[in-house]
Amino acid sequence: MKRFLIAIVSPLKSPLLLLSIALVYFLHISEDITGDIGKLGQIIFSKEYHLQDKFQSVPMSVIDWCDASDLKSKKVVFLGDSFTKNIYPNCLVSIIQKPSSKYFAYNIESPEDTFVALCNANVEMPDVVVLESVERNFVFRLCNIDFSSNIKPKASVYNPVEEMQTDFSTFYKNQLIKNKAILNVSLRDGLFSCSGKEKELYFYYDDLSFPEEEQIQTAISNLDSLFQLAKKKNICLFYVVAADKYDVYQEFAVDNRFPEKTLLDNFSSHESNPYFVNTKHVLLKNARQGVKDLYYADDTHWSPIGAKIVAEEIARRMDSLGVFQN
Repeated sequence: MKRFLIAIVSPLKSPLLLLSIALVYFLHISEDITGDIGKLGQIIFSKEYHLQDKFQSVPMSVIDWCDASDLKSKKVVFLGDSFTKNIYPNCLVSIIQKPSSKYFAYNIESPEDTFVALCNANVEMPDVVVLESVERNFVFRLCNIDFSSNIKPKASVYNPVEEMQTDFSTFYKNQLIKNKAILNVSLRDGLFSCSGKEKELYFYYDDLSFPEEEQIQTAISNLDSLFQLAKKKNICLFYVVAADKYDVYQEFAVDNRFPEKTLLDNFSSHESNPYFVNTKHVLLKNARQGVKDLYYADDTHWSPIGAKIVAEEIARRMDSLGVFQN
């Protein structure tokens, strides 16, 4: 019997065999459907998570990308970063039912700069512009706007490139060398429906970026100037801050070892402006009511649930302001 067990176990001691098993395992992991946090390879998430009916049951129109020459034919144009490249504009257009497009300028660094460049280049635009900027970057982007620039944006259609995972090398770079790009904290409530991670909050290290006071004041001033520019051009500009995942969920954290994020509190003077959309308020309200998966557990972006909630809030403001009545 002893010899029989040794004969079975001995091959498993082979380094080559163990490496082969590990490689097959990690290659299998790379096939999982996962968000941007999962793609870094540090945490393994269930591949069934994104396939839940709750994420597939939101009917919506799909907005086309357009170039600068086509903007004038639309009612709404969306400018933004990765949140805009995802589904929230589709949710909003499905509600308002207006001809809309997303615009992306390859040669301009931020959506704020894109808006200024379009205005200064006298590009004919729709009456309504929805500009989204993620919380972790929006202060720095506002600080760096050059309102005197007259850069004509490159007229090009955004073509999303399918992100390819690098299988074992992704795991090696991010897990074995302990890349600290992703942080996590436990939550007191189950706010995600990802099996085994219902009470775990995974977020980007960059969510803990804290601008200097001088930068915040410059951003506040430049945001006012951005609204003034829009008014001068007869444009209804909705400025949407996509709240960081950590900021929305931090109050639910247990034994939180990370600093409190209060960045958006500095923009309280803009809260009475219906064109300034602080998405933390509407998302936090829903989280307090127990709504799960406002963001994906394995991603830093809104899920279809969160995207729909944000879209409904913007649509409500558009309706109360009567932006499409003329």
